[in-house]
Amino acid sequence: MISLSSNSIEKLRTILKRKATIFHTGGRRPLDSLEQSWIGRVTVALPAEEQPVDVQGNVMAPIMQLYLPAMPFVPQAMRDVKLLTVFLSPDVLDHEDMEGYMCIREYTSVEDLVEKDFGEAFMHIKAFPLFPELIENDYPVWDGEDIPEEYGDALNNMDEEEPDYFEDIVEEIHAVHKIGGYPSFIQPGIDFGEGYEFMFQIASDAKAGLNIVDGGSFYFAKHQNEGIWRGYFDFY
Repeated sequence: MISLSSNSIEKLRTILKRKATIFHTGGRRPLDSLEQSWIGRVTVALPAEEQPVDVQGNVMAPIMQLYLPAMPFVPQAMRDVKLLTVFLSPDVLDHEDMEGYMCIREYTSVEDLVEKDFGEAFMHIKAFPLFPELIENDYPVWDGEDIPEEYGDALNNMDEEEPDYFEDIVEEIHAVHKIGGYPSFIQPGIDFGEGYEFMFQIASDAKAGLNIVDGGSFYFAKHQNEGIWRGYFDFY
């Protein structure tokens, strides 16, 4: 149980906040280098790797490529990864369970990667370079039942008038392309399952022409021991 007394809002902020790397879409010329990250484009793979297909045999489309050494912050579980690519099935939004409709490839070395043309992303996403920025104070999106018991008790036990979580605690919610920090869930009550840790999200992006149903996001978590990826999406 966390013990918080009066005037402890700043202490709770300190306990909750996490570092994250958020991404700005476009606005600058892309680097002619593998160190450039992208939305709507995947440019490399191992020589033997083909374009992935989903469980129904449909070709998956390139969605994102991230060069992690260029990031100001990366979760501990991904510190050994140099490059990560994401492919999604064109039917991914038709299935609540993304298993079989997503493909995440991680590379601990880029030496053996070769250039490949995986075509265009689905949903007519325009390819844009992504530019990282460090965020020191990313906060969870909690709505009622999402608030863990110890934090809820801490808020209720403050001597002053009960604070409003979003007005008094949270400084900003970063509902953008992001690695690390917290998932910017739109719907409450989401749990990836025991042993899974949130790693990154792909958000609706007006510049790239990506609208996930209605301003939603894709979220990706990795099992801490087994290295298995799990995906989830929600929207307004």
